[in-house]
Amino acid sequence: MSYTTPEQRLEMFRQAFPKLEEGALRTLAETAEERFYTAGQNLCQQGELGTELYVLVAGEVAIYVRTDEHNEVLVNTGVPISYFGEMALLVENTPRSATIRALADSHVLTVERETFLAVADRNPVLLRRLASQLTDHLRNNDRAVINELRQKNNAVEEAYRDLATQEKMRREFVTTLSHELRTPLTSIQGYLQLMHKGVIRGDSLPVALDSITRNVEKMVAMTNNMLVLYEMQLSSPEFGELDLVDVVVEAVRRVQSTPDYAQAEISAVISPTLPRLHGDKNGLVLALHALLENAAKFSPAHTPVELRAQMGEDGGVWLDVVDKGVGIPTAEQEKIFEPFYRLEHVQKGGSTLFAGIGIGLSIAKFIVERHGGRIVLTSTPGKGSTFSIRLPK
Repeated sequence: MSYTTPEQRLEMFRQAFPKLEEGALRTLAETAEERFYTAGQNLCQQGELGTELYVLVAGEVAIYVRTDEHNEVLVNTGVPISYFGEMALLVENTPRSATIRALADSHVLTVERETFLAVADRNPVLLRRLASQLTDHLRNNDRAVINELRQKNNAVEEAYRDLATQEKMRREFVTTLSHELRTPLTSIQGYLQLMHKGVIRGDSLPVALDSITRNVEKMVAMTNNMLVLYEMQLSSPEFGELDLVDVVVEAVRRVQSTPDYAQAEISAVISPTLPRLHGDKNGLVLALHALLENAAKFSPAHTPVELRAQMGEDGGVWLDVVDKGVGIPTAEQEKIFEPFYRLEHVQKGGSTLFAGIGIGLSIAKFIVERHGGRIVLTSTPGKGSTFSIRLPK
Protein backbone atom coordinates (compact mmCIF):
# COMPACT_ATOMS: atom_id res chain seq x y z
CA MET A 1 0.00 0.00 0.00
CA SER A 2 1.33 3.43 -0.96
CA TYR A 3 0.93 6.46 1.31
CA THR A 4 2.34 8.92 -1.21
CA THR A 5 1.31 9.69 -4.76
CA PRO A 6 3.69 9.24 -7.70
CA GLU A 7 4.00 13.03 -8.00
CA GLN A 8 4.83 13.36 -4.29
CA ARG A 9 7.56 10.73 -4.59
CA LEU A 10 8.90 12.45 -7.70
CA GLU A 11 9.12 15.76 -5.83
CA MET A 12 10.97 14.10 -2.95
CA PHE A 13 13.60 12.71 -5.32
CA ARG A 14 13.88 16.12 -6.99
CA GLN A 15 14.78 17.60 -3.61
CA ALA A 16 17.19 14.78 -2.75
CA PHE A 17 18.94 14.78 -6.15
CA PRO A 18 18.43 18.25 -7.69
CA LYS A 19 21.01 17.70 -10.47
CA LEU A 20 19.37 14.59 -11.94
CA GLU A 21 17.44 14.88 -15.18
CA GLU A 22 13.69 14.34 -15.10
CA GLY A 23 13.62 10.89 -16.69
CA ALA A 24 16.04 9.47 -14.12
CA LEU A 25 14.05 11.03 -11.29
CA ARG A 26 10.85 9.44 -12.55
CA THR A 27 12.55 6.04 -12.76
CA LEU A 28 13.66 6.30 -9.14
CA ALA A 29 10.23 7.53 -8.01
CA GLU A 30 8.36 4.78 -9.86
CA THR A 31 10.51 1.94 -8.51
CA ALA A 32 10.93 3.21 -4.94
CA GLU A 33 9.30 1.29 -2.10
CA GLU A 34 7.80 2.90 1.00
CA ARG A 35 8.71 1.70 4.49
CA PHE A 36 7.84 2.80 8.00
CA TYR A 37 9.94 2.51 11.17
CA THR A 38 8.95 3.21 14.74
CA ALA A 39 11.15 5.22 17.13
CA GLY A 40 14.08 3.09 18.29
CA GLN A 41 13.91 0.68 15.35
CA ASN A 42 16.99 0.14 13.15
CA LEU A 43 16.66 0.83 9.43
CA CYS A 44 19.97 -0.95 8.86
CA GLN A 45 22.71 -2.40 11.05
CA GLN A 46 26.46 -1.80 10.91
CA GLY A 47 28.21 -4.85 9.50
CA GLU A 48 25.25 -6.31 7.60
CA LEU A 49 25.22 -6.43 3.81
CA GLY A 50 22.92 -3.91 2.18
CA THR A 51 21.62 -3.21 -1.32
CA GLU A 52 19.35 -0.22 -0.72
CA LEU A 53 19.51 3.56 -0.69
CA TYR A 54 17.21 5.33 1.79
CA VAL A 55 15.51 8.71 1.32
CA LEU A 56 13.94 10.03 4.53
CA VAL A 57 10.44 11.37 3.84
CA ALA A 58 9.32 12.10 7.40
CA GLY A 59 10.69 11.68 10.91
CA GLU A 60 14.29 11.75 12.13
CA VAL A 61 17.11 9.20 12.23
CA ALA A 62 20.47 8.92 13.96
CA ILE A 63 23.68 7.49 12.47
CA TYR A 64 25.82 5.47 14.86
CA VAL A 65 29.25 3.85 14.42
CA ARG A 66 30.22 1.03 16.76
CA THR A 67 33.68 1.42 18.36
CA ASP A 68 33.62 -2.00 20.04
CA GLU A 69 31.03 -4.64 20.93
CA HIS A 70 29.67 -2.57 23.83
CA ASN A 71 29.89 1.03 22.61
CA GLU A 72 28.70 3.11 19.68
CA VAL A 73 29.21 6.77 18.74
CA LEU A 74 26.58 9.16 17.35
CA VAL A 75 28.21 10.69 14.26
CA ASN A 76 25.28 12.42 12.54
CA THR A 77 21.51 12.79 12.30
CA GLY A 78 19.20 12.77 9.29
CA VAL A 79 16.08 14.85 8.63
CA PRO A 80 13.74 15.07 5.62
CA ILE A 81 14.78 15.12 2.77
CA SER A 82 18.19 13.49 3.33
CA TYR A 83 19.49 10.23 1.93
CA PHE A 84 21.87 7.60 3.27
CA GLY A 85 23.02 4.05 2.62
CA GLU A 86 24.70 5.01 -0.67
CA MET A 87 27.81 2.97 0.15
CA ALA A 88 25.82 -0.22 -0.50
CA LEU A 89 25.09 1.06 -3.99
CA LEU A 90 28.63 2.08 -4.91
CA VAL A 91 30.56 -0.90 -3.51
CA GLU A 92 29.10 -4.35 -4.14
CA ASN A 93 28.79 -6.78 -1.21
CA THR A 94 30.17 -4.27 1.29
CA PRO A 95 29.00 -4.26 4.92
CA ARG A 96 27.10 -1.27 6.20
CA SER A 97 29.57 1.18 7.76
CA ALA A 98 27.04 2.52 10.29
CA THR A 99 23.75 1.77 12.01
CA ILE A 100 20.78 3.96 11.07
CA ARG A 101 18.21 4.18 13.88
CA ALA A 102 14.87 5.98 13.93
CA LEU A 103 14.74 8.69 16.61
CA ALA A 104 11.06 9.25 15.83
CA ASP A 105 8.48 7.36 13.79
CA SER A 106 9.93 7.62 10.30
CA HIS A 107 8.79 7.16 6.71
CA VAL A 108 11.39 6.35 4.03
CA LEU A 109 11.60 5.56 0.33
CA THR A 110 14.06 2.82 -0.65
CA VAL A 111 15.80 2.26 -3.98
CA GLU A 112 17.46 -1.06 -4.86
CA ARG A 113 21.05 -1.25 -6.16
CA GLU A 114 20.14 -2.58 -9.62
CA THR A 115 17.63 0.22 -10.21
CA PHE A 116 20.10 2.81 -9.01
CA LEU A 117 22.91 1.52 -11.26
CA ALA A 118 20.61 1.60 -14.28
CA VAL A 119 19.89 5.28 -13.57
CA ALA A 120 23.53 6.06 -12.72
CA ASP A 121 24.66 4.50 -16.01
CA ARG A 122 22.96 7.40 -17.79
CA ASN A 123 23.91 10.03 -15.20
CA PRO A 124 27.64 10.13 -14.38
CA VAL A 125 27.07 13.30 -12.28
CA LEU A 126 25.10 11.15 -9.82
CA LEU A 127 28.03 8.74 -9.42
CA ARG A 128 30.49 11.55 -8.80
CA ARG A 129 28.22 13.22 -6.29
CA LEU A 130 27.54 10.04 -4.32
CA ALA A 131 31.18 8.97 -4.42
CA SER A 132 32.20 12.36 -3.02
CA GLN A 133 29.54 12.17 -0.32
CA LEU A 134 30.55 8.62 0.54
CA THR A 135 34.14 9.75 1.13
CA ASP A 136 32.94 12.63 3.34
CA HIS A 137 30.67 10.30 5.33
CA LEU A 138 33.46 7.80 5.91
CA ARG A 139 35.91 10.51 6.94
CA ASN A 140 33.45 12.09 9.39
CA ASN A 141 32.49 8.71 10.84
CA ASP A 142 36.11 7.65 11.23
CA ARG A 143 37.12 10.89 12.92
CA ALA A 144 34.23 10.62 15.37
CA VAL A 145 35.38 7.08 16.21
CA ILE A 146 38.99 8.21 16.62
CA ASN A 147 37.90 11.07 18.86
CA GLU A 148 35.85 8.71 21.02
CA LEU A 149 38.78 6.32 21.34
CA ARG A 150 41.12 9.16 22.25
CA GLN A 151 38.81 10.28 25.05
CA LYS A 152 38.72 6.75 26.42
CA ASN A 153 42.46 6.45 26.14
CA ASN A 154 42.88 9.67 28.12
CA ALA A 155 40.72 8.26 30.92
CA VAL A 156 42.89 5.15 31.03
CA GLU A 157 46.01 7.27 31.15
CA GLU A 158 44.80 9.08 34.28
CA ALA A 159 44.59 5.79 36.16
CA TYR A 160 47.68 4.09 34.69
CA ARG A 161 49.77 7.02 33.49
CA ASP A 162 53.22 5.46 33.43
CA LEU A 163 52.25 1.97 32.26
CA ALA A 164 49.67 3.12 29.74
CA THR A 165 51.77 5.64 27.77
CA GLN A 166 53.28 3.23 25.25
CA GLU A 167 50.09 1.19 24.93
CA LYS A 168 48.05 4.33 24.28
CA MET A 169 50.41 5.39 21.50
CA ARG A 170 50.26 1.93 19.94
CA ARG A 171 46.44 1.84 19.98
CA GLU A 172 46.15 5.36 18.66
CA PHE A 173 48.62 4.66 15.88
CA VAL A 174 46.78 1.50 14.78
CA THR A 175 43.36 3.15 15.02
CA THR A 176 44.44 6.33 13.24
CA LEU A 177 46.25 4.53 10.46
CA SER A 178 43.45 2.03 9.80
CA HIS A 179 40.78 4.72 9.59
CA GLU A 180 42.89 7.14 7.53
CA LEU A 181 43.65 4.36 5.05
CA ARG A 182 40.06 3.06 4.88
CA THR A 183 38.68 6.23 3.29
CA PRO A 184 40.96 6.26 0.19
CA LEU A 185 40.86 2.45 -0.11
CA THR A 186 37.04 2.38 -0.10
CA SER A 187 36.88 5.17 -2.66
CA ILE A 188 39.34 3.31 -4.92
CA GLN A 189 37.42 0.03 -4.50
CA GLY A 190 34.12 1.67 -5.40
CA TYR A 191 35.45 3.35 -8.53
CA LEU A 192 37.23 0.18 -9.73
CA GLN A 193 34.10 -1.96 -9.29
CA LEU A 194 32.00 0.55 -11.25
CA MET A 195 34.68 0.76 -13.97
CA HIS A 196 34.85 -3.05 -14.17
CA LYS A 197 31.08 -3.20 -14.68
CA GLY A 198 31.29 -0.57 -17.40
CA VAL A 199 29.15 1.91 -15.48
CA ILE A 200 31.87 4.58 -15.61
CA ARG A 201 33.01 5.44 -19.12
CA GLY A 202 33.35 8.35 -21.50
CA ASP A 203 33.79 11.73 -19.81
CA SER A 204 33.44 10.15 -16.36
CA LEU A 205 36.46 7.88 -16.82
CA PRO A 206 39.18 10.59 -16.44
CA VAL A 207 37.40 11.88 -13.33
CA ALA A 208 37.40 8.40 -11.77
CA LEU A 209 41.06 7.77 -12.69
CA ASP A 210 42.08 11.12 -11.22
CA SER A 211 40.32 10.28 -7.94
CA ILE A 212 41.99 6.86 -7.81
CA THR A 213 45.42 8.40 -8.50
CA ARG A 214 45.00 11.04 -5.79
CA ASN A 215 43.95 8.45 -3.21
CA VAL A 216 46.88 6.17 -4.08
CA GLU A 217 49.28 9.11 -3.71
CA LYS A 218 47.83 9.88 -0.27
CA MET A 219 48.43 6.32 0.89
CA VAL A 220 51.97 6.32 -0.51
CA ALA A 221 52.71 9.60 1.32
CA MET A 222 51.40 8.20 4.63
CA THR A 223 53.44 5.03 4.20
CA ASN A 224 56.59 6.99 3.39
CA ASN A 225 56.17 9.17 6.48
CA MET A 226 55.87 6.10 8.70
CA LEU A 227 59.01 4.60 7.18
CA VAL A 228 60.89 7.87 7.68
CA LEU A 229 59.87 8.02 11.35
CA TYR A 230 61.04 4.44 11.88
CA GLU A 231 64.24 4.61 9.86
CA MET A 232 65.40 7.88 11.45
CA GLN A 233 65.91 6.05 14.71
CA LEU A 234 68.22 3.53 13.03
CA SER A 235 70.15 5.52 10.42
CA SER A 236 72.92 8.11 10.71
CA PRO A 237 72.56 11.49 8.96
CA GLU A 238 74.88 12.41 6.11
CA PHE A 239 76.34 15.80 7.04
CA GLY A 240 78.05 18.02 4.51
CA GLU A 241 78.27 21.58 3.20
CA LEU A 242 75.00 22.78 1.66
CA ASP A 243 73.25 25.88 0.38
CA LEU A 244 70.07 26.82 2.24
CA VAL A 245 68.43 27.96 -1.01
CA ASP A 246 68.61 24.39 -2.31
CA VAL A 247 66.89 23.14 0.85
CA VAL A 248 64.10 25.72 0.54
CA VAL A 249 63.47 25.11 -3.18
CA GLU A 250 63.31 21.33 -2.74
CA ALA A 251 60.98 21.54 0.29
CA VAL A 252 58.57 23.90 -1.51
CA ARG A 253 58.63 21.68 -4.62
CA ARG A 254 57.69 18.61 -2.57
CA VAL A 255 54.76 20.38 -0.93
CA GLN A 256 53.33 21.62 -4.23
CA SER A 257 53.76 18.20 -5.88
CA THR A 258 51.33 16.73 -3.33
CA PRO A 259 47.73 16.68 -4.73
CA ASP A 260 46.15 18.20 -1.62
CA TYR A 261 48.58 21.15 -1.64
CA ALA A 262 49.24 21.62 -5.36
CA GLN A 263 47.57 25.05 -5.19
CA ALA A 264 49.24 26.11 -1.94
CA GLU A 265 50.66 29.64 -2.10
CA ILE A 266 54.11 29.85 -0.50
CA SER A 267 56.15 33.05 -0.47
CA ALA A 268 59.84 32.79 0.45
CA VAL A 269 62.21 35.55 1.55
CA ILE A 270 65.83 34.45 1.98
CA SER A 271 68.51 36.77 3.31
CA PRO A 272 71.41 37.05 0.82
CA THR A 273 73.95 37.11 3.67
CA LEU A 274 73.21 33.62 5.01
CA PRO A 275 76.27 31.38 5.26
CA ARG A 276 76.51 27.89 3.84
CA LEU A 277 75.35 25.26 6.30
CA HIS A 278 76.94 22.09 7.57
CA GLY A 279 74.10 19.62 7.82
CA ASP A 280 72.10 16.71 6.41
CA LYS A 281 70.39 18.09 3.30
CA ASN A 282 67.79 15.32 2.97
CA GLY A 283 66.90 15.61 6.63
CA LEU A 284 66.53 19.41 6.58
CA VAL A 285 64.37 19.18 3.43
CA LEU A 286 62.11 16.68 5.25
CA ALA A 287 61.86 18.92 8.32
CA LEU A 288 61.06 22.07 6.33
CA HIS A 289 58.63 20.17 4.08
CA ALA A 290 56.75 18.94 7.18
CA LEU A 291 56.41 22.48 8.56
CA LEU A 292 55.32 23.94 5.19
CA GLU A 293 52.74 21.17 4.62
CA ASN A 294 51.44 21.64 8.17
CA ALA A 295 51.07 25.40 7.57
CA ALA A 296 49.28 24.84 4.25
CA LYS A 297 46.88 22.35 5.86
CA PHE A 298 45.77 24.80 8.54
CA SER A 299 45.65 27.94 6.36
CA PRO A 300 42.47 29.26 4.72
CA ALA A 301 42.23 28.88 0.94
CA HIS A 302 44.23 31.46 -1.07
CA THR A 303 46.10 32.61 2.04
CA PRO A 304 49.87 32.48 1.42
CA VAL A 305 52.23 30.67 3.76
CA GLU A 306 55.31 32.78 4.45
CA LEU A 307 58.81 31.34 4.67
CA ARG A 308 61.58 33.60 5.99
CA ALA A 309 65.25 32.63 6.25
CA GLN A 310 67.55 34.98 8.13
CA MET A 311 70.49 35.24 10.50
CA GLY A 312 69.31 34.78 14.07
CA GLU A 313 70.15 36.89 17.10
CA ASP A 314 72.51 34.13 18.28
CA GLY A 315 74.43 34.10 14.99
CA GLY A 316 72.74 30.93 13.80
CA VAL A 317 70.23 30.41 11.00
CA TRP A 318 66.50 30.88 11.60
CA LEU A 319 63.85 29.50 9.26
CA ASP A 320 60.38 30.88 10.07
CA VAL A 321 57.24 29.27 8.60
CA VAL A 322 54.26 31.60 9.15
CA ASP A 323 50.58 30.84 8.55
CA LYS A 324 47.34 32.69 9.21
CA GLY A 325 45.35 29.57 10.03
CA VAL A 326 43.38 28.24 12.99
CA GLY A 327 46.18 28.62 15.53
CA ILE A 328 47.01 26.23 18.35
CA PRO A 329 45.74 26.50 21.95
CA THR A 330 48.51 26.97 24.50
CA ALA A 331 47.71 23.68 26.26
CA GLU A 332 48.30 21.74 23.03
CA GLN A 333 51.46 23.45 21.79
CA GLU A 334 53.77 20.89 23.40
CA LYS A 335 51.60 17.89 22.51
CA ILE A 336 51.57 18.51 18.77
CA PHE A 337 55.19 17.34 18.48
CA GLU A 338 54.31 13.95 19.95
CA PRO A 339 54.00 11.10 17.40
CA PHE A 340 50.42 10.45 16.22
CA TYR A 341 48.95 13.48 18.07
CA ARG A 342 46.46 15.41 15.94
CA LEU A 343 44.82 18.77 16.48
CA GLU A 344 41.06 19.02 16.92
CA HIS A 345 39.12 21.67 15.04
CA VAL A 346 36.35 23.06 17.24
CA GLN A 347 33.42 24.54 15.39
CA LYS A 348 29.70 25.07 15.77
CA GLY A 349 27.99 21.74 16.34
CA GLY A 350 31.04 19.90 17.66
CA SER A 351 34.64 19.19 16.76
CA THR A 352 36.56 17.09 14.27
CA LEU A 353 40.14 15.88 13.91
CA PHE A 354 42.24 17.24 11.07
CA ALA A 355 43.28 14.67 8.49
CA GLY A 356 46.64 12.91 8.63
CA ILE A 357 48.36 10.48 10.98
CA GLY A 358 50.15 13.07 13.11
CA ILE A 359 53.84 12.36 12.56
CA GLY A 360 55.07 15.25 10.36
CA LEU A 361 55.94 17.56 13.25
CA SER A 362 57.57 14.67 15.13
CA ILE A 363 59.84 14.07 12.14
CA ALA A 364 60.73 17.79 11.92
CA LYS A 365 61.53 18.01 15.65
CA PHE A 366 63.73 14.89 15.58
CA ILE A 367 65.75 16.10 12.56
CA VAL A 368 66.26 19.64 13.87
CA GLU A 369 67.38 18.41 17.28
CA ARG A 370 69.81 16.00 15.60
CA HIS A 371 71.39 19.12 14.07
CA GLY A 372 71.78 20.62 17.53
CA GLY A 373 68.88 23.00 16.89
CA ARG A 374 65.31 23.40 18.11
CA ILE A 375 61.86 24.34 16.87
CA VAL A 376 60.23 27.35 18.52
CA LEU A 377 56.44 27.74 18.23
CA THR A 378 54.40 30.88 18.73
CA SER A 379 50.68 30.67 18.04
CA THR A 380 47.41 32.50 18.69
CA PRO A 381 44.12 30.60 18.24
CA GLY A 382 42.15 32.05 15.37
CA LYS A 383 45.07 34.09 14.03
CA GLY A 384 47.78 31.66 13.03
CA SER A 385 51.12 30.12 13.97
CA THR A 386 54.85 30.56 13.41
CA PHE A 387 57.16 27.55 13.52
CA SER A 388 60.80 28.58 13.65
CA ILE A 389 63.68 26.20 12.96
CA ARG A 390 66.70 27.57 14.83
CA LEU A 391 69.99 26.05 13.81
CA PRO A 392 73.13 26.86 15.84
CA LYS A 393 76.02 28.96 14.53
